[in-house]
Amino acid sequence: MPIKKGDFVLISYVARVKEDGRVISTNIEEEAKRAGIYEEGRLYEPELVIVGEGWVLKGLDEELEKFEVGEEREVELPPEKAFGKRDPSKIRVISARELSRRGIVPRVNMEVEVDGRRAIVRSVGGGRVVLDFNHPLAGKTIVYKVKVVRKLEGLDEKVLELAHRWLPRLDRSKISVSVAEDGTAVIELPEEVLGYERLGLIQRGIMRDIERYLPDISAVRYVVTVKLRKQRASEQRQA
Repeated sequence: MPIKKGDFVLISYVARVKEDGRVISTNIEEEAKRAGIYEEGRLYEPELVIVGEGWVLKGLDEELEKFEVGEEREVELPPEKAFGKRDPSKIRVISARELSRRGIVPRVNMEVEVDGRRAIVRSVGGGRVVLDFNHPLAGKTIVYKVKVVRKLEGLDEKVLELAHRWLPRLDRSKISVSVAEDGTAVIELPEEVLGYERLGLIQRGIMRDIERYLPDISAVRYVVTVKLRKQRASEQRQA
């Protein structure tokens, strides 16, 4: 089944720098551990991509339209379709004293923030510091090994995956979604989300995505069921 623009797909991937073979990103647990980039607490699982919406690098977004569901292959992205070419105008020399006033003691390869922009310290000497505001991977060719695991068809599973995208550390099996005939989506979440920081912001983000990408949904209702202590005690006695 060919993939087309606007499709909701789940992909697994490994991304590496062609020049040195370094793995920079993956959503496959074994690959992350092998590359030494494993993050404790992260859920390693296929990720949602809406093809053509810019959720992944430009070159990969374009290539996904050439995939079939279930297909796995490598895609090579030149710099202009990955993190961009290196731009000499983004190299800036600043005095070490100026950085010191900002509370920064510069060291080579250190990442710093100057005027709200991230930069890498390339050299330090003679009271001057060379800062590189290019993306750290600018000028690099990126090779993706990608598999389109599944294409989502139903409204309920699309809503679920949009919600899970905003709750990446919550097991998707703890999210339940139903869509009524009038277009109301009911999203059931576990009690643990009540402890999340900025839960209201997360809920609004989910609603914005649903409104943008799923025009057939007319309303969203969240349901969080909280079991009271006496009910929990009763269940424990029965167990």
